[in-house]
Amino acid sequence: MKAIKYFLIGALMIVFSNATMAQTNSGDSAHKIEGDSGRIYEIVEQMPSFPGGNQALIEYLSKHIKYPVWAEENGVQGLVIVTFVVERDGSVTDIRVAKSVDASLDKEAVRVVSGMPRWIPGRKKNGKAVRVRYTVPVTFGLK
Repeated sequence: MKAIKYFLIGALMIVFSNATMAQTNSGDSAHKIEGDSGRIYEIVEQMPSFPGGNQALIEYLSKHIKYPVWAEENGVQGLVIVTFVVERDGSVTDIRVAKSVDASLDKEAVRVVSGMPRWIPGRKKNGKAVRVRYTVPVTFGLK
């Protein structure tokens, strides 16, 4: 009997999105990369969003993730947490695995995130688009 594959993203995404990685002292939290222009924020007034919102992100991930054959055959499953930067133009860069399960699952999560369409960028209080680090957890599971 073929295993049933599932991907849980919704509730975890809301819980983990930036809150687990963010530290704030005065509203905007950031660390410097190369001067102020390279600043990456963790929290801003208007956080970046996937076109169509969280439900569209869940649908995108569910549609594009292909369970790695080796992982499926060997019963490998678990939570991969991926972080990335949503740039001022909405593109996704600096994709990293923050929590690994297995190289094959990690690679698949990174592949799908790297192919995402442009996001709606995050904005500061003044409406200026800024670079924002974002976190998406992806659960790979077999039943």
